[in-house]
Amino acid sequence: MLLSQAFTPGMQERRFGRIVLITSDTVWKPPSADLLGYITSKGALTAFGRTLAVALGKDGIAVTSVAPGLTRTRATAYQPDEAFVMAEATQALPRPLVPEDVAATVGFLASEAAEALTGQVLTVDGGSLLR
Repeated sequence: MLLSQAFTPGMQERRFGRIVLITSDTVWKPPSADLLGYITSKGALTAFGRTLAVALGKDGIAVTSVAPGLTRTRATAYQPDEAFVMAEATQALPRPLVPEDVAATVGFLASEAAEALTGQVLTVDGGSLLR
């Protein structure tokens, strides 16, 4: 929210901007109750992005979100290997998810090619959640 507030004036002045939020696919299918705080915060971020898209669209600013599945990063290093194996087993494209998968989607959303896309959540999880 603070970054959006800081950068929005410049985007409004240029009548062009992209805000890309990183949420989580756990919002759509919570894996366990012990992630209540995490999932709630990601759900709030999703709602924030959709509302911001409505507020800033008139200024030429697109706001989208990316919801990654379980991706091997330093932040997920605490997860046992079995969690990654189980996640892959649910994917239509059964392969490990890597940070570059999310980065490529963010790159597209930040580009002019995504000019008609706003207020949406793109789930990058190998087809685990087919929404």
